[in-house]
Amino acid sequence: MGKLRCLCGVVQGGPQSCGIRLNDNKESRRMPKDKDLKTPLLNAAQGIFARKGVAATTFEDIAKEAKVDVKSAKTVFPDLNALTEALIGRDIEETTDLFTKVINDRGKADIKLTRLVRDLLTRYQKSFALFNVASAGFEEGVEDENLLKSRLTTDHTDRYRQNTAILGRLVAQGQSENLFSDVDPLEAAYILRGMIGAAIRYRRMAKKDDDMRDHADVIMRVFLKGLLR
Repeated sequence: MGKLRCLCGVVQGGPQSCGIRLNDNKESRRMPKDKDLKTPLLNAAQGIFARKGVAATTFEDIAKEAKVDVKSAKTVFPDLNALTEALIGRDIEETTDLFTKVINDRGKADIKLTRLVRDLLTRYQKSFALFNVASAGFEEGVEDENLLKSRLTTDHTDRYRQNTAILGRLVAQGQSENLFSDVDPLEAAYILRGMIGAAIRYRRMAKKDDDMRDHADVIMRVFLKGLLR
């Protein structure tokens, strides 16, 4: 049988061998780099949290869902707390992009606010973590809400305040356009935040599985009715 040649044409095992081994099973089965594991682990956590809740989920559950062995998963996130913090951080980052985009868009403030609230509630609907943190109250689901809130970092809360300030800037824009009445813009922003949280709680307590954009429409009808001149 003739000698094998590698892809570069050099005879394997010869004096000028390039050193590349054919059919190197060890190389072909190499695990993805750590950074490649982050997204599947976070996506897996999102799905399992939604199905089982945070309290009933283990790190091993998430690794299994992501089809990653536990040892490799722990090179990315040392434990469930770290993974949960990263998930909250990613989801907050994505919502921050919504705020930044809308504040920089052209258009009247009432239209921009309405679009932002619709997009924000749609994003919350996809994020178990933010959905629960935003709806924290006395009703059911308190255990998961408390667990998730305990994983909030200073960076997370700073982002929340910054995004709320953007809502205030949109209210101030509406005042400058003579659309909105003379109220404290930041106070109005926090009232709007409260209405968003209330809508999420209502959806949970009423056991609805509808589109959060419908709730966004209700919020903005009530909010703008009290704000418009």
